[in-house]
Amino acid sequence: MQINMQPTLTKQQGHAAWCALSQEVNAQQLSASTSSRSIVRLVALLGLLSAALAVAWLSVPSFWTLTAACTVIALLLAQCAFIGHDAGHGAISQHERLNRVLGQLSMTLLTGLAFDEWMARHRVHHRFCQNEDHDPDLMVEFVVSLTDKSRRRKGRFGRFLTRYQTWHIWLLSLLFGHSQRVLSQGAVLRKLRRYPLDGAMLVLHLGLWFGIPCVILDVSFGLALLVYLVPLTILGPYLAAIFWVNHMGMPLIEDVSTYSFLEHQSVTSRTIINAPRWNWLFGGLNFQIEHHLFPKVPSERLAAVQIIVRSYFEKHGIAYNGVSWVAAVRAIQTHLRRIATAS
Repeated sequence: MQINMQPTLTKQQGHAAWCALSQEVNAQQLSASTSSRSIVRLVALLGLLSAALAVAWLSVPSFWTLTAACTVIALLLAQCAFIGHDAGHGAISQHERLNRVLGQLSMTLLTGLAFDEWMARHRVHHRFCQNEDHDPDLMVEFVVSLTDKSRRRKGRFGRFLTRYQTWHIWLLSLLFGHSQRVLSQGAVLRKLRRYPLDGAMLVLHLGLWFGIPCVILDVSFGLALLVYLVPLTILGPYLAAIFWVNHMGMPLIEDVSTYSFLEHQSVTSRTIINAPRWNWLFGGLNFQIEHHLFPKVPSERLAAVQIIVRSYFEKHGIAYNGVSWVAAVRAIQTHLRRIATAS
């Protein structure tokens, strides 16, 4: 049975703790702009992505060449998405317009994940993290059940899939990147008046991935389609390994309004403890508690925020959910198994 947490701090205590942490974060200027660095990084990623696409589109076709090129493309797209994520939280610049421009370029144009639409859902996730009725990340209605309520809502086939979810969820992660792209693009098509910039940028996105190779470079549509789909298939398990460990299996929050911001974000998030050399691979999202407490801090500075948060939590007896990646995966498996076998 998944735990429905009750607050242990009063809202006043939680607010005081968050204010104390904020003062120290601000004193170290950890929310300062990284716009110049992010622009240089995006330009570099665009150059590398162009080279990888040229290899995939124009080299002599072979399984190993295409696989290597698509793997590189997948890793580069992930880094682009990380920039978009920071931009969406206003963590790159103090100017909202620049954040939006960088987000649209790095996320919508390059990855095909509609920036405005995705960030609208992502902000709801932050506000209602682990609230079953509002957190979009908990609203998985078919292939898996993340909560008891989700399992009970399913039909016979859905319950059958839930029974074996500890095994098939990782296989289905191959489709995770595709599902995120399709979900986002579909929402833009249904709500084009709400997301007109996303719609325009998605047209340019398709022009980049299909117009350039097929019209200008005389690449076959089949090869262009393969280069469009394979990197996202490779990207799926990678993104799942980063995203799913952040909240899956963490306590549910029945009524967000009863919690202080600090306690809500800290009890529902899981930080991954790893060697600093792996931080780039996670895009900073391994510091999930820190990110949820201070979403406007650039991901590259969350390690410094972690030092502040862990010290404060230890000093004041606040639980800090920090575990290794392996331990997090084991906790997820245990959680999925409990949901699957619940009567």
